[in-house]
Amino acid sequence: MANSNRNRNDRNYALDKFDADVSSSPKKGSQSKRPKKGGFAAAVFPTSRDSGAEKARKVILIFAVAALIGTVAFLVWQITSMNKGGEVNSSLASIAGVSTPSSSSSYSQPAHIAHPSPSIATSAGTRVPEEIDLTPVIDSPLNIGWEPLKEINSDIKAWISLTGTQLNNPVVQTTDNSYYLDHDFYGNESISGTVFSTYLNDWNDPNDKNKILFGHNMANGDFFAYVMHYVPDDDYAEPLSFYKTHPTIQMATPEGGNAVYKIFAGIIANTESQYGEVFDYITKTRFDSADDFNNYIIEIMDRSWFFTDVDLTYGDELLTLSTCYWPIDRTVDTRWVVFARKVRDGEDPSVNTAVAERNYQAKLFDYYYEVLERYEGWQGSVWDRSKLLSY
Repeated sequence: MANSNRNRNDRNYALDKFDADVSSSPKKGSQSKRPKKGGFAAAVFPTSRDSGAEKARKVILIFAVAALIGTVAFLVWQITSMNKGGEVNSSLASIAGVSTPSSSSSYSQPAHIAHPSPSIATSAGTRVPEEIDLTPVIDSPLNIGWEPLKEINSDIKAWISLTGTQLNNPVVQTTDNSYYLDHDFYGNESISGTVFSTYLNDWNDPNDKNKILFGHNMANGDFFAYVMHYVPDDDYAEPLSFYKTHPTIQMATPEGGNAVYKIFAGIIANTESQYGEVFDYITKTRFDSADDFNNYIIEIMDRSWFFTDVDLTYGDELLTLSTCYWPIDRTVDTRWVVFARKVRDGEDPSVNTAVAERNYQAKLFDYYYEVLERYEGWQGSVWDRSKLLSY
């Protein structure tokens, strides 16, 4: 949730004030120009001899230099903090006995994430028609060493992994949804935070059917940065290439072993009512009836930016991954949310990704339609409801 780019191009700092100030008629016999009393300090800081305009110029200069120093210091702190978060992740993976690709300064989010544009939800593009290898990755079961992790932090509830990426993290939970936004697994303050479950989840209740996890979208690829790769990239001939190569995610728990979840939807969620409807996905951890479950899935699928071959039915266990995303601008607080359902007992964990397709009629919110100049709004459901077996 933390990137800052501030450029300072104004270098017109009236450098002449650092030059010597001499009389236009030097005294006879003088060998050189003599500097004005006060030297550097008088040139930079306001003095009683300065005019009002000169004092204002110096004050502006001081504030400009202070802002530049502050910006550089902030960027250094951010980079250092992100690197520290990556080091913590690698350390925890080693303690847990799992391997993970190391954090890399060369990591970059997809171009459509780094330079988001509302046009990505309007029409297909084929600017890059090259052939892409869409072979899905093969998951290796997670065998987590839980005891050393519990000794470090008793808040641990699970371990989540997206094969072949840096998303390979412990999942924690506490009594609110704010603490682990800025604290790491060891309890230290951290810009990266920790992947955490909503406090509403009851990990010991079999009727708790939707584990909702939050993680920061870090610029170095850590935590939920790779969740953003599920945003369709319409600059490519295959907008769903990342989904088609990573259609599943794994989550292990101390009590329940290792489970595979099939990803079935991805949505953009508005969080502020001033911009239109707010879809409440962050509190739905259980379902009272088949109708309750069906209605929730319908709301998700109407908003999904892609459709898959994954079917759903009342009684399925869901996994929800939420992270920050600003496709309009950073003043509009939105989230990218990916939904998956647990592989059922005896079910083939593989997914037929060949039939997955981009949805260009996803249900959005009022302000997004205004930005897109699509004032007519949503045109209705277009997904195959036969995939909802309990409907």
